[in-house]
Amino acid sequence: MEFRYHPILEGLKINEDGSEIFYLGERLKPMGMNRTARPTATKIVNFNGRTVSVARLVCEAWNGLAPNLDYNATRIEDDKGFHYKNLYWAKKGVNPNYEKIKFPRPKSSKISEDEIPKIVERLKKGETLSSIAKDYETTDMSISRIRKRYVKNQN
Repeated sequence: MEFRYHPILEGLKINEDGSEIFYLGERLKPMGMNRTARPTATKIVNFNGRTVSVARLVCEAWNGLAPNLDYNATRIEDDKGFHYKNLYWAKKGVNPNYEKIKFPRPKSSKISEDEIPKIVERLKKGETLSSIAKDYETTDMSISRIRKRYVKNQN
């Protein structure tokens, strides 16, 4: 197994996929981030009073430092892990797989005026926004706007 030393952090060496990291001869244990709201596969290590992502360390040691602080180590394909060949520097907020993601769009968000009273009645009966939106092939937000305009103002 091949290791590389980090270009700035003296005494830190890391293998090509970040599964083994040593700092001053001591093995660091990569841990998953404990996030329940939005789970992530990101691995982090704690050392020298810092918390750093494994992806950043691998990318810095194997691909060189980021051009500036606006860049994060980003995986090309999520299912291929943190191997240095699967990592590159990307501006924060960039998703390399954005083109691959399919976003379903409603057929039409236009609801005719004569449908509004029917929707208002359904809302007053306590039906959910989602169930009504599904019947009209529109978004929850469109139904929410109808509720805001017509249901709450009639109190």
